Amino acid sequence: MKEGIDFEDAFAPVLHTTVGRLLMSMAAADNLHLHSVDLTQAFIQADRIPEGPNGHIFITPPPGCEEDEEVVVYEVLRPLYGVPSSSRMLHLTVAKWMREQGFQTVGFEDSVWSREVT
Repeated sequence: MKEGIDFEDAFAPVLHTTVGRLLMSMAAADNLHLHSVDLTQAFIQADRIPEGPNGHIFITPPPGCEEDEEVVVYEVLRPLYGVPSSSRMLHLTVAKWMREQGFQTVGFEDSVWSREVT
């Protein structure tokens, strides 16, 4: 990510409403089971953010946070809600795990995964 070019963009895939409806219709027609996942504390489950100078991201404390020192910054070790790349890092972490489990994405939709059951 580069400030001024794509700094504000997340680039994390999201299921399109039409695709979700299509999948539910197909599953209902063939009496199939669908599974979905809602991760608790999802962003802190993602891998470290490999961005910024030398792979680091630093933030200033939020308003109202009192510190003893005049200038304080924190290094972000895990993706946080509000950091532009957090959604992308979570997707990459989940995608890596899904591939390790034998799943693959449906060609047209990066947020839909399937696996053959034998």
